[in-house]
Amino acid sequence: MRAIKHRVGLLIPSTNTLIEPEYADAMPRSVSVHVARLTLTAIDEAGIRSQDRDIARQARALGTARVEVILFCQTSASYFMGRAYDAEITRRIEEASGRPAITAAKAINDALAALGARRVALASPYAAKVNEVSARYLIDSGFEVVGAESLGLVDSYAVALVGKDQVLGVARRADRPGAEAVVIPGGNMPCLAFVAEMEAEFGKPVVCTNGAGLWALIRHLGGYRPLPGYGRLLAERLAA
Repeated sequence: MRAIKHRVGLLIPSTNTLIEPEYADAMPRSVSVHVARLTLTAIDEAGIRSQDRDIARQARALGTARVEVILFCQTSASYFMGRAYDAEITRRIEEASGRPAITAAKAINDALAALGARRVALASPYAAKVNEVSARYLIDSGFEVVGAESLGLVDSYAVALVGKDQVLGVARRADRPGAEAVVIPGGNMPCLAFVAEMEAEFGKPVVCTNGAGLWALIRHLGGYRPLPGYGRLLAERLAA
């Protein structure tokens, strides 16, 4: 039986089948991960508004588990709805749960800043419209998007079925010589396990949703050594 020192909470889309195994593989064994699901089937405005109705109830439930922090693991919601929504959803989660909250979109921004990357390439699983608002969110956050490509997916469940070659392909198309990092949003798209491989190929950091979320949670808890094998962010940037 492992000794649990900390508990963290995740709010994830109901169709997401990747976050739980990726976080279980990478999270330090002294941290337990507790998940609540928000109903979502399509990555579009209607789907995002549907899952939004579940947030207060599920955040309140995580609060009763006395988790120390809650991560809102839906980058596309923040991107689609804009930075005002990002701040609003953090406030709503904290009010419902009584616990600090982080959004995956903010975690990506903070990770890029920690890595010293301002010019970025964006590679997503999203449909063109969502990819466009994703780029706008990054620009509004102070970054320069020098390249952007997407896989055009709307079905949230289907994102987890994307293969490694597809992820590598969209990242290669998005990357530019002037990009200081490649951003791969989408917590349901396989990526974390081969971030280090992509970094070796591209010669620059690769920041994905689940890597940035893990980084943000572990930094919040404090006192953890770097986690090798998941790219530069988790290997080098865990010091508070």
